[in-house]
Amino acid sequence: MSANGPVSPREGASAALDGLRGWACLLVFNFHFLFTYTNKSMVGWGFAHRNRNVLQLPVVHLLISGHAMVAVFFVLSGYVLSYKSLKLLRTRSWEQAFRSLASSTFRRAFRLFIPAIVSILFITLAVRLGVYDYSEWVRQEGRTITGTDEEHPPIFLTCKEQIWDAYLAAVHLVDPWNWNLYYNAYNPHLWTIPVEFRCSLFLFIVLLSTSLLRIWCRLASVSFLTFYCIRWGRWDVALFLSGMMMAELDITYNGATLSHGHATLLPTQANSTEYSVEKIPPCHQPLSLRVMYILAFSLGLYIASCPNRFQEYTPGFRFLSTFTPKSYAEKHRFLQSIGAIILVFCISRCHTLQRPFLNHLAQYLGHISFSLYVVHGPILHSLGYSIMSCIWQWMGRKSDFQFCLGLLLGYVVCLLVSIWAAHMFWRVVDLPTVRFAKWLEYQLSVS
Repeated sequence: MSANGPVSPREGASAALDGLRGWACLLVFNFHFLFTYTNKSMVGWGFAHRNRNVLQLPVVHLLISGHAMVAVFFVLSGYVLSYKSLKLLRTRSWEQAFRSLASSTFRRAFRLFIPAIVSILFITLAVRLGVYDYSEWVRQEGRTITGTDEEHPPIFLTCKEQIWDAYLAAVHLVDPWNWNLYYNAYNPHLWTIPVEFRCSLFLFIVLLSTSLLRIWCRLASVSFLTFYCIRWGRWDVALFLSGMMMAELDITYNGATLSHGHATLLPTQANSTEYSVEKIPPCHQPLSLRVMYILAFSLGLYIASCPNRFQEYTPGFRFLSTFTPKSYAEKHRFLQSIGAIILVFCISRCHTLQRPFLNHLAQYLGHISFSLYVVHGPILHSLGYSIMSCIWQWMGRKSDFQFCLGLLLGYVVCLLVSIWAAHMFWRVVDLPTVRFAKWLEYQLSVS
């Protein structure tokens, strides 16, 4: 559902990328749910001559690969944030392009950090109300959480200590000078928010500095920057810049083929998921071109499914891992980033590949994706920890069947609650945040 009613499928690459973001967020949920109870989600098929689970197979592994989906998020962000400004630059609308870029820069911090800080406030309140008491006992008891025991909200004796600790978490979250990954104890999944903010500012600087260049010069400059960032381990910045290049190429492609019937795709705002699509019937893509994109997409799926750990010892990824530059502290980020770039590029260009991302469910998940990303962690840490302990106490977990059935039951409950909470957060926090940022900009602007 949208803010004004049911979501209807939209045609075009922009809508498909919106749907892609929705499915990617769901796969992040899968990863965070599963990796708490088993480390098998972190390694690939055949590692150490064991690990023969079907979910560890290449490509299939993407269903539980959250890190690869984060790379997809970053490419999509670079695409959306740069599209409108690049489109205006193409028409030599310099003043409008400058206004668009200035508006995006001003509103970006509000768009990202207000929902994140509100979530920390909600979690702090929940901690003081005792919502996390049983889940903390489950965590300390140690029999339920047999996978990754990630950061968990601390419980202090006094309210004053709790509020001060939450305040420090929020302060460190919005620190623009620290480029290290920051996992706060209240909602560790928010580590991507400051990364998004810093990369967004870097992207805006690149847009501004290349705005007066010829198109081929801008593409060459951004290509060089992207390669430089990939080479020196700044995979996050490289993903944003690759999204910018895709937007530039799509504008060129659409402009060159508009007379043949392609849709004009223009985001209505630089950090929104809404697009203005001129409904022109798309032309038929040649079969050979579709086959080429599908083959490239398949390659991207394979590369992106690189496991988070021990990829250099995993069958099928030993050779590919040798290309990872030594500058990467997290080795898997290199291959997953390359795979994400290929995936987004192919989906943005191939009509056949866009179809799974244009249905009602994909579009709805795309609308609430940011909210789902923000709220799913607290739900998994409170409700998830608690019900998984109860489920396995009731039915046991000694056999593989009991273990998997317990996971399935807990997964369904947590997913449904997370989607409901995300929908409420989207309406109550996310959409008002967008409106507030626009209102504040209007109030403070000179004209």
